[in-house]
Amino acid sequence: MSTLHLRCGDDLRDILPRAGIAGDYLCFSDPVCVGPARDEGDLIAWLGLRARFVALHAGQDVGQVRLRLGREYTALNGLHRHDAVHLWFEHDLWDQAALIRILSLLAEKRQLRGRLWLMPADGLRSFPELPDAALAALQPAPLTDLQIEQGAEAWDAFSAPDPRALDALTRRKLTLPFLAAAMRRHLRDLPWTVDGLGETERAVLRAVAAGAATEGQVQAALRAADAVFHVTDLIVREVIQRLRSGPKRPLLAKDPLRLSPQGEALLAGAARHRPAPRAQGGVPVLPDPPWLWDPRLAGVVHDG
Repeated sequence: MSTLHLRCGDDLRDILPRAGIAGDYLCFSDPVCVGPARDEGDLIAWLGLRARFVALHAGQDVGQVRLRLGREYTALNGLHRHDAVHLWFEHDLWDQAALIRILSLLAEKRQLRGRLWLMPADGLRSFPELPDAALAALQPAPLTDLQIEQGAEAWDAFSAPDPRALDALTRRKLTLPFLAAAMRRHLRDLPWTVDGLGETERAVLRAVAAGAATEGQVQAALRAADAVFHVTDLIVREVIQRLRSGPKRPLLAKDPLRLSPQGEALLAGAARHRPAPRAQGGVPVLPDPPWLWDPRLAGVVHDG
């Protein structure tokens, strides 16, 4: 029996054989939970969009990134050559965003029906944190048609410029166990009605206010406080750079990390942040953002 292990990273490539788990390995490395994700169905345009973002995000050559992403997306077309495809995706936003991107591309591939299996995550630990014996004992569950359909639906909503469909989807009972919580965490990184900060931006400012003076210390604080969005060092760096830009920057420009008077005022509830232009999935974030997260309603609202 031919088995393929599909994972949004290379962190299990050497661990699975060590745990006695046989099969080929495919890494899907597109970090779709960050950066622009406006998807209009043109894969060539999509690869160009994502390659430019990933290259800038990671400080890599855009041509090399484009080739790597192209190989990975192309490899998804060959999954039917395997008797079973085991999907190793955990509870956090990084994994869940990658999972729904992949399911959106596989939803119409009828030859894969009965070949897709979801590995059980416990909602607390990442797979690489498990002992080899615990990994080997995991039993995959067949991915149902409804799970595939809901994953594709979630991707359509995630990549749309209007976030209300994604907000509504997270309020339903979903068959993918960790999807709703991850997507709500994604939506909470829209600017908030109360101060204009997204949740990760506010968490960075609070970590610095509590004494974090380096990117590493900020990352450790954020990971300890948030089980749903496991930020990487590059995500932390990008958020810090964002908060260090503009005439009313919340963070001072020089190391060590320190709040500016604007940052202190934001945390005290005495100022409002005007975010620099960026994309939150398919949603445009602007200095006067069209879409906001309202913590009183625990949902998205349109400004104007």
